[in-house]
Amino acid sequence: MRYTTVSLTLVIALLVVGCGTPKVTTSYQNLAGQAVAEGNFEAATENWQLFFDQQLLNENEVAPEYYAQAGKMALRANQPDLALDWFQQAEYGNYADAGMYLDLASIHKQQGNLQKELEALEFYNRNYQDETDLEGVNTRLFQIYSQIKEEEKALKLWPQMRLEDRKQEKNLASYFTIQRRLNNESVSDSIAEALLEINPKHVAALEFLGMKYYNQAEDRYQREMKKYETNRTRVQHIKLTQELKTVTADFRKALDYFKTLWEMDQNAKYAPYLVNIYTRFEDPETANQYRKYLE
Repeated sequence: MRYTTVSLTLVIALLVVGCGTPKVTTSYQNLAGQAVAEGNFEAATENWQLFFDQQLLNENEVAPEYYAQAGKMALRANQPDLALDWFQQAEYGNYADAGMYLDLASIHKQQGNLQKELEALEFYNRNYQDETDLEGVNTRLFQIYSQIKEEEKALKLWPQMRLEDRKQEKNLASYFTIQRRLNNESVSDSIAEALLEINPKHVAALEFLGMKYYNQAEDRYQREMKKYETNRTRVQHIKLTQELKTVTADFRKALDYFKTLWEMDQNAKYAPYLVNIYTRFEDPETANQYRKYLE
């Protein structure tokens, strides 16, 4: 034999209504609304549950937007599973609103369901996105796209993100990683500088700029020395002297970055750069201090 389960509170309430004179109809929706006005989301959720139980008992169809309203209260009452169930009921009824999809994304994020969170945010982005991105949806989408390596989608969202979010180290670092992977050197250069303003010990930015200036200096040094070796004239010597000033300046910039990295971590991979820079500076004693770390 099959029984329909409803809450005990509802049964008692219905009996009271049935026996009382005159009859009083309890509006659980109104009670839920009053509870919300008082900031009591737990009571609001309980009254929505009573309302749904009542409708089920009376075999009445429930409008899907009611499930959406109830789901929002359940989430705020720290009942995400119940909220998700009610939101799904709203979806089955072809109902949707902006707040519901933001809440769905929040629930899926709490539950670690990245794919479902992404689907909810993409739906919101397509249907409700405002230009100012008040809810930070573009930022969260950028973070997800970066994580799953949907780089073109992430780059498209970057200028649409809130300025304060684009200045956060975590997001800037992801943007830096993407630009480096795409070999966008000029953009990577400016991002690395911005990262170091936020965090002077950002390893990836220090390494990028250190190697940038080191390679610039070494390439110029080799190129100009080769020119001089093949044409040892006074004019060429003057040109070499001028170029070596630029070489020295770039080596000094590179040295600042690599010394910072070395102070943070005496990693052997930094030693060759330090050895060569001090060798170029004609400082063999300091170069030898780092030479012993060569792999």
